[in-house]
Amino acid sequence: KFGVRFFSLHHTNMGGGQSGQVAPPGKYPVGVTTIQFDDHSRKDPQGGPRSLQTEIWYPAGAGWDACPPNKFSDFLCRGQVEGAIAAAEEKDAIGGYREDPPLTIEELDRTFVNGARRDAPLAQGRFPLVVFSHGNGAFRGSYVHLTEYLASQGFVVVVPDHCGNARYTVVNNRVVKAGGPYAATAHEERPKDVIFLINRLEAMDKGADSRFCGRVDTSKVGVAGMSFGGYTTAWVADEIKDPRVAAIVLHCPTITEVENRPVVAIPRKNPGLPCLIMIGNEDAIKANYNDRTIEYFEKSEGTRCLVTIQRAGHCSFTSCELYNPAYGNGIGPSKSRTKPGELYEPLPPGQMHDVINSYTVAWLRRHVLGDDGAEPFFSANHFGEEVVVDYRAGA
Repeated sequence: KFGVRFFSLHHTNMGGGQSGQVAPPGKYPVGVTTIQFDDHSRKDPQGGPRSLQTEIWYPAGAGWDACPPNKFSDFLCRGQVEGAIAAAEEKDAIGGYREDPPLTIEELDRTFVNGARRDAPLAQGRFPLVVFSHGNGAFRGSYVHLTEYLASQGFVVVVPDHCGNARYTVVNNRVVKAGGPYAATAHEERPKDVIFLINRLEAMDKGADSRFCGRVDTSKVGVAGMSFGGYTTAWVADEIKDPRVAAIVLHCPTITEVENRPVVAIPRKNPGLPCLIMIGNEDAIKANYNDRTIEYFEKSEGTRCLVTIQRAGHCSFTSCELYNPAYGNGIGPSKSRTKPGELYEPLPPGQMHDVINSYTVAWLRRHVLGDDGAEPFFSANHFGEEVVVDYRAGA
């Protein structure tokens, strides 16, 4: 069967409560490292180059288990920047995920579930690149369910904090939160961030960083994103049209009309690029939120797949249950879009992540790695009544 070849897919009953993993991690342990990249071709509103605090998850090799486990505070420069931890705990940053009782970084260092080892050696081999773009008000550490999973499957996964939209980031030894002078041009800068990082990883593969020298294949790249990151991904695909981008993955993308943001063109300008779209049927972030996303799918011409997860909201596509299991909009009891005035019980996070991970890795295997064995996965529904799958092969 497909699946056993690369992620040992075990089908389970999705109709009830918690069950075993549908898509267990791959064969590689996972390493993670933090790098600030500076783009000198663009200017920061506060002076200097545009800087991106960036996380890279990757397949780790021998000596992995001797490296320290990643802690949440590692995403915050380990508290080495004065005031960084206190700023992260404020209501307009990480602390805003849960106010009663207040969420602290000390608590997250104890409870934030992830399996990566900090600065572990890379595995032997050459691995394909995936760039992931976070949603508005999220940050690079908010998707560990996916980033670690893809790294375990043999991908190098690069996730920047987009200044102006990241809930919290640290660049040049100063804390930057969402909004402010960065926000007005975010829709312009975010797609440029993605291309800049592809270029940087290409340079690292050629020797700019000895750790990654000869290890990252940037000839065919996957680009993915959630919410505003989905918009970013679509813009990269259809407006920039970098030939290295081989496939895109959109998780609940905001490609509908948003104030002060140009819309992604429909019909698409690059309609043949393979596109996987995943949406939540209960996504209540905006009225008729999914309609234009479905139109984007319908007007595509290449191989495409639309996965609708019935009991999913907007935040179901994140790892935010690690901050607050009752956060809402798809995490814990949430307001229903399909039945206004009522609450619904979202798909449990573990099962939700299994759906996201299995479809995303299969898509990247097929269209970035060129693995024909991935194709049959999309011809069947592996999750029963919890999902609706519309797969259409391109010409």
